[in-house]
Amino acid sequence: MMGENDEDWDYLIQAPIGADGRSRMKIAAYKMEDPYTFGRFLGDIVRHGALAYATTWSVDENEAIERICEDLSDKLRLQDTPIKCEQPGSLD
Repeated sequence: MMGENDEDWDYLIQAPIGADGRSRMKIAAYKMEDPYTFGRFLGDIVRHGALAYATTWSVDENEAIERICEDLSDKLRLQDTPIKCEQPGSLD
């Protein structure tokens, strides 16, 4: 549930994951003009992810966020996987 009035909410990112661990992304970039603001949004996702891992796997939340950030940094450094844009204003 997104909130009291779902009409006030919309998706910026949809990111399903397959059984093989590969993901598909749909990003509605037109909904957020500033890349800095998008980065802050991603930071919120990381914090919520760390809390989810901490409560699901009984690990320390700070340890979870450190491990998430470590892998995120590694992934950002290794830009060797091609991606394609299927629709302008989004990344599919």
